[in-house]
Amino acid sequence: MPRELYGLAEIAETLGLTRQAVTVWRKRRSWDMPEPDVELASGPVWHSDTIEPWLQTQRSRLSGGDDAPSAWAADVRRAARRLLRLLVLQLEEPARPNLIRQALQDVEDLHRHLANSTDDRRARLLALLEPAARLNSPEDQDELTRALIRTLPDLADILAAVQSTGERAAQ
Repeated sequence: MPRELYGLAEIAETLGLTRQAVTVWRKRRSWDMPEPDVELASGPVWHSDTIEPWLQTQRSRLSGGDDAPSAWAADVRRAARRLLRLLVLQLEEPARPNLIRQALQDVEDLHRHLANSTDDRRARLLALLEPAARLNSPEDQDELTRALIRTLPDLADILAAVQSTGERAAQ
């Protein structure tokens, strides 16, 4: 049944996702999600003519249609975001140990995901993630920061390769 208005819950239901996933997309401004037409105390609201074209595109992406992002490109961008976030947290003063621990866990989770992947290109990304997956104790923090800085040129090369092939990734 067509709707006139959509909130986060209706968008999530339409796409078969959780409300939390859609909320994260909105907060990160990813997947080219349009800005809401109205912001109420209960949350953002979109008119159907604003959100339905975007929903059609996302359905295609999620179902693996022509606009579907490459899993490789998604992994590359996910790795870049996680490594750069960890580096920024490492360089912040004062240090925020809880956020650093969470960022390290995120990198470790992605490292495990890639280790189980069958993509032949994963070895290069695994090598970039390795220091963060390995150096996770407080006494390793200076070494970890140096290792993350050393990964930046390789990370930039991989990102440039993904960009040049026209692959797009879900944020």
